[in-house]
Amino acid sequence: MNPKLVDRVKQLLKQSLVATSRRVWRTPLDRRTSIKLLDGNIVYKQQHESVNIPALVSVSGVPSLYFPTERTLSFDPDYVWKIGLNEQIESLTICTSGNTLLNNKLLLDLDFRISGAGILEWPYKPHQITYPLVVAPWSHLWASYYDYVIFVLAKLCRIEEALGKEIWQEAKICYPLKHTSFELEFLTKLGIPESSLIDTRDRETRYRAECAVLGNNQDWYFPSPYDIALLRSKFALKEKVKPYRKLYLSRSGKRKVKNEAQVREVLKEFDFEILEDISRTVDEQIRLFAEAQVVVGPHGAAFTNLLWCQPGTKVMEFFYAGYTPPFFYYICQLLGLEYSCTVDDSGASEDWSLIGMDMTVDVDILKKEIKKMLG
Repeated sequence: MNPKLVDRVKQLLKQSLVATSRRVWRTPLDRRTSIKLLDGNIVYKQQHESVNIPALVSVSGVPSLYFPTERTLSFDPDYVWKIGLNEQIESLTICTSGNTLLNNKLLLDLDFRISGAGILEWPYKPHQITYPLVVAPWSHLWASYYDYVIFVLAKLCRIEEALGKEIWQEAKICYPLKHTSFELEFLTKLGIPESSLIDTRDRETRYRAECAVLGNNQDWYFPSPYDIALLRSKFALKEKVKPYRKLYLSRSGKRKVKNEAQVREVLKEFDFEILEDISRTVDEQIRLFAEAQVVVGPHGAAFTNLLWCQPGTKVMEFFYAGYTPPFFYYICQLLGLEYSCTVDDSGASEDWSLIGMDMTVDVDILKKEIKKMLG
C-alpha cells in the first residue's frame, strides 16, 4: 500500500480519537500556555542567542529543502521547573507516555509542540503509587537513539545542572524506559541508580507525585545549543587524541544503501573502516567518533555520535530524496564539523511517510568527494 496513504489514514484516525478525548477526557495545553502555567516554578532558565546556518547544497547539486539559503534560527529559553502541590495544582500524574497531567485534566506540551501525549490513555488503572519527588524528562512513548541522547539525556543533564547531582538520589525518574544497554550505560554515567528508574509503560499503575521536576525541548530538528554543549561536557572523551579513523556507518534496517557493495569497494580503496550495524557500548561509540577523521554513511541515528567528534572532522551523509532531515547538518554547524551530503536521483518529493526508504549512492560522485575530503 502507498506509504503516504497509510500515513494519512493513521493521522485522520488519530485526529478523530484526540478530538473525542478532548471533549470527554483530558485537555491538552499548547506550548505557550504550558510554559506560562509553570512560570512561578522556574529553577533554571537559559536563553541562547540566534544561530546563523549557511545554505546547503548536496554534492550532486540538490539544494536543501530546509536550508536553500542562509537561515537564522531562534530558540525558546531552556527551562527546568520544579512543581509542587498547591492551591492551583491539586494533583500531579505521570502518564503512560511520560507526559505530566495536572489536576487530572490538563496535559502539558513541553516537547516539540506536539500536544496531546497521554490523551488516549486508558482511564482505569487498578494500582496507584505516589512518590515525594519525580523527574519526568520525556512525554512520548517513542524515542530512537537520536531522540534519547539529544532530548531525554540532554534534559537530564540540564536538570542536574539546575539542581545538582543529589537530585538522582532523592527522586524517582519516570518515563517510558527504552530498556536498551545504551540507556542504562548513559544513566549510570550520570550517577542515576537503576533502582530509581520507573517505567511508566506499566498500564496497570497510576504514578503520582507530590513534587515533579520537568524541562522543555526545542525544535526536533534544531535542539538547544546549550544542551549539545552539556552533553559534550558530560560524555565526550576527556583525553586528547589525534583523529585518524575513516568510518563508514553501515545500516541493516530501514534506509539501507541499495548498492552498498559498490560503495564499500570505493571506500576500501581509501582504507575506510566498515562499522557494521551491531550493538556497541557507549564508551566504544564515544571513542570511535572522538578518533574519527572522516565519517560517511546513510542517514540514521548512528550519526548522533557526531556529538563526540573533534572540530574539523569531515562528514558525508547519504539521503533518499524524499527524506532529507537536517538534524546532523545543524549539529555539524554547532560543533565545527565539515559537512556534505549526497541525495539519490529518485526524484521523490519530501514527505515524512518516506522515512524508511532505501537509497542508491552515485559511486562516481562518492569517489570524487572522498578524494576531495582527504585532500
